[in-house]
Amino acid sequence: MAITPVLTDGVVTLRAHVDADVEDLLLTGSDAESARWTTVPVPYGRHHAEHWVHEEVPAGWRDGTAFRWAIEAVEAGRPRFAGNLDIRTGPPPDLGFAAAPWARGRGLVTRAARLATRWAFDTCGLPIVHWSSIAGHLASWRVAHACGFTFHGERPLSVAHRGVLHDGWYASLRPGDEQSPRTTWWPVPVLDGERVRLRAHTEADLPRIAEACSDERSRHWLAGLPHPYTVQTAREFVRSRRLGESLGQSVTWAVAARDDDRLLANVGVFGLDDALNPTGGEIGYWAHPDARGRGIVGEAVDLAVAHAFTPVPDGGLGRHRLQIGAAWSNTASRHVAERAGFTLAARYRLDGVIGHGESRRLDDGAWYERLVDDPAAVTTRRG
Repeated sequence: MAITPVLTDGVVTLRAHVDADVEDLLLTGSDAESARWTTVPVPYGRHHAEHWVHEEVPAGWRDGTAFRWAIEAVEAGRPRFAGNLDIRTGPPPDLGFAAAPWARGRGLVTRAARLATRWAFDTCGLPIVHWSSIAGHLASWRVAHACGFTFHGERPLSVAHRGVLHDGWYASLRPGDEQSPRTTWWPVPVLDGERVRLRAHTEADLPRIAEACSDERSRHWLAGLPHPYTVQTAREFVRSRRLGESLGQSVTWAVAARDDDRLLANVGVFGLDDALNPTGGEIGYWAHPDARGRGIVGEAVDLAVAHAFTPVPDGGLGRHRLQIGAAWSNTASRHVAERAGFTLAARYRLDGVIGHGESRRLDDGAWYERLVDDPAAVTTRRG
């Protein structure tokens, strides 16, 4: 097939590349985000853009190895190049795309991907289209997620990029799949308290996360923590939290000081995808050593609980029941649960491991619960 078919949904159009696209291709290929996540040459010059338009794109259509389109959308009242999209026929077939800087965050690539994958299934008879990226590329995963791709997991050091192996994310779409999200992508809203602000994690939080999770007390109560716990471990933790939100599993916040935005603790609601209890969830938390004993975690848990019990139409998680589990001997964690209005529901014998090394042992579990209609948290707190 040598002629590029024109596909449109009335908002975006997939069409053949033309000479007028070269300037925007140059801007897109020279952008730092393009260099970070895609395989564009670095540095990216005009000759690369011209070669793409005149050589690579036509060759893919001629030999049937890659169906490549320019994405076009209206900007400032006129049609403009908004990015590239290609379906490489493989085997196995896979989807690739890159948005022009001006077009990002507008849902244009998602519309384009829906058009292209539907055409690939209906016209070319492709049995599947795969998607992959360097792990952590949330913008790319957001497109695939919105198009109904099923996430298959993360594989270590499986993506080669500029001579370096990276962990990779993988997903796929089949002809009969609905082109809509398969899981709820929970947002991470900013929640403000008197002394703390709950927000998404930032790069600046990573050293503080590593300090907190390397602390002897943290390691005692959270026996599953990796050791040594490095800044890279913290980065992987944050990446996994963002992925969990996209898969409808959890919402996790950095607990930051209102005055200087310093990370003080971590709080999350997880178990949101339990098919047997679809509006239940569990609260988890830990504190940086310099935030303990100040009521910081208690305030953060109150904010997280309130958000979890808020109905979905009002921006919350729509939970009807929450639980908190702690080692029976972890009095500090249990005080947080009790002062957040949770009731001790059960003591499970030898429920989990605490400690490490020679101090590693099983401890009973204290399990607390709270329903959406239960009384609110008490006002007197301990951290």
